[in-house]
Amino acid sequence: MRSLGIHWEMQAVDTALLPEKAKSLGYGQLECDGLSLLAMSQWGRKRLLFEARNNQIDLSYSLTPPLGWDLSCLDEEMRRSAVHRMHELMKLLGEMGGGSLSGPLYAERRFDEAYVAHKSEHWEQSVKSLRSLTTVAEEEDVVLNLRPVNRYEHCLVNTAEEALQLIHAVNHPNFGIDLDTFHMNMEERSLSNAIEQAGIYLHCIHVRENTGLPVGQGCLDWKAVQAGLAAIHYEGPIVHVIGFDQSGDTTILNQLLCDFH
Repeated sequence: MRSLGIHWEMQAVDTALLPEKAKSLGYGQLECDGLSLLAMSQWGRKRLLFEARNNQIDLSYSLTPPLGWDLSCLDEEMRRSAVHRMHELMKLLGEMGGGSLSGPLYAERRFDEAYVAHKSEHWEQSVKSLRSLTTVAEEEDVVLNLRPVNRYEHCLVNTAEEALQLIHAVNHPNFGIDLDTFHMNMEERSLSNAIEQAGIYLHCIHVRENTGLPVGQGCLDWKAVQAGLAAIHYEGPIVHVIGFDQSGDTTILNQLLCDFH
């Protein structure tokens, strides 16, 4: 049975208060920002874990790598530094009980013309970095879900097909694919076909409209998303990306949760 999670896009909110809020809205999973988790005190992380268990909320995590976290960097010293930072975050997630870390983990968000000109070299660096993270991922019971993003945010992985190529290159069971309907709308020819292409490697799907707003406040073809999920018998989490003071169409969300078997 699919589970419905929530990722609030916000800042300066006490994260430990969010499990109770997620529960009150009918969600069963809370996705927390990895950088925010690193910034929390040890007591704060323990409090978050306690509140999640108390409210029967599963925790998952996301990361959009900031400057200095570029696993695809051609400068070996900077690449190794990025790998070390990922190690530290994964060990922290292990202390929280493990779980999934989703996002465009393969490279930092910034790129330019020089990056595009050396895309194949950056790809190989990213593969090398991700392979070096497999041992820590396995030890800490962390699954890394690699998210394709639109061409305006990065050039390395834009489609489900490219994400699949990266997964095959890394070749480890602790790596999967995370699709985001906002990015898919810009890069995929067919939402359902992209989901089917990800297949068994699809470990998470983030849902929001073509506008970036909550589900129901745009014009995405949600029937196509449903069809794709049904075709691969998807039973993983569906994470609703939403602003803290926003709400979405629960009818569409409930349809996405339906068991199509």
